[in-house]
Amino acid sequence: MLENFRNYRQCSIEFGPQGAILYGLNGSGKTNVLEALYFLCTARSQRGATRDEMIRFSSDVSFLEGVFEQRDASPPTTVSAGFSRDKKITLSVNGLVLSSFSQWFGRATAIAFGPDDINLIQGNPKERRTFLDLLLCQIDPEYLKNLMAYKKNCAERNVLLAMDGDKTALDIYERNMASTGAAIFLKRKELVSFMQPHLAQIYREISGNAEAATIEYKPSLRCDLSTQNEWENVFYTTLKNTQKTDVRNGFSSVGPHRDELLVCVSARPAKQFASQGQCTTLTLSLKMCSILCCEAYKKETMLFLFDDALTYLDEGRTSRVFPLVQSKGQIFVATSSERPAALGDVPRFLVGEGEVRRA
Repeated sequence: MLENFRNYRQCSIEFGPQGAILYGLNGSGKTNVLEALYFLCTARSQRGATRDEMIRFSSDVSFLEGVFEQRDASPPTTVSAGFSRDKKITLSVNGLVLSSFSQWFGRATAIAFGPDDINLIQGNPKERRTFLDLLLCQIDPEYLKNLMAYKKNCAERNVLLAMDGDKTALDIYERNMASTGAAIFLKRKELVSFMQPHLAQIYREISGNAEAATIEYKPSLRCDLSTQNEWENVFYTTLKNTQKTDVRNGFSSVGPHRDELLVCVSARPAKQFASQGQCTTLTLSLKMCSILCCEAYKKETMLFLFDDALTYLDEGRTSRVFPLVQSKGQIFVATSSERPAALGDVPRFLVGEGEVRRA
C-alpha cells in the first residue's frame, strides 16, 4: 500500500510469487513502485533520494506498507513505514514499532539494478563503500549495528578534532572507533574475498571472454593480521599516530570511511580506463555477485528490481541474466515495453495516472 508516496495519492497492489512487469509511459510512476519496494526492505531509496523528496507534492506525510509472504509455512510479515517533512519516521513490523533502523534490515533482501548504478564503477569511492555496506547490512544485522556506531563515534571525534578538544573524550571515541571499525574491516574483507572468483567468472561469461575483471578490497588501514583484536589494536594505534595531523585537518584520515574497492579490467583500474560498455558489464557483474552473496549467507529468496532494464541491458545480457535471477526470487521490471524479452509469463501491470492495474 502506498499513501502520498511520490505521484501516488493512494494505491494498493498485490503481486504474485513471480513478480511483475510494470509498463507505461515515461513519468507514469513505474520507478516509484520499485522505490517503494526497496524502501520497505532497506528504509532508503535505491536512487539516493531523501525521504522528503519521496513525499507526494502538497502532502506532509507519506506511508508505505507491505506484506511479505514466505515460501515455507511461516506466517507473513507486515512491514510499514511512515515519514514526514519534519524528519520524523516510524518503522513497524507486524504492528510493533521498532526503536532503531538496525531492527528493520533483514526482513526481505532487495537487489536493485538501474542505469545510475554505473556510478559503482565511474563514481567516487563512497559509491563502492555504500554498495558493500548495503549488501552487508542486509545479510548481517551485527554489521549494521557496528556501522552505525562507528559513524556516530567518528562524527563525534571529528567535532573534537576541529576544536582541538578534550583528549580524554577523544580517547573514548577512538577506542569505540577501533572496536567497531575492526569488525567492519574484517567483514568487508571477508565479503570481497567471497566475491573475487565469482566476479571474474560472471564478467567472463557476460563479456564473452573478451577480457578479465578483478576486484580488491583496499582498506585505509594497513594490517596483515587476522583476528578482530589484532585489527582493533592496529586501528587504535593508527588513530593515535594520526591524531596531530587529523587535528590540523579537522577530520579523521583513517578508518572504514576512507576504504576503497578497486575494480579492474585487464589489470587496469576500471574507473580510469574502462569503456562505457565495460563499466556497464562490470556493474552488472557486481550486482550478480551480490545475489550470490545473499544466497550464500541468507539462504532465502530475494526481490530483484530492474529499473528501465531494457535500456540498461542489451538483448544478450538480458537473455542470460533474467533466467538466472528468476530461479532465486521475485522479479520487478519497470519498462516502457509491454512485453520484455526473456521474461516469459511474468504478470504485467499497466502504470498510469497514479494507478497500477493488472493488464
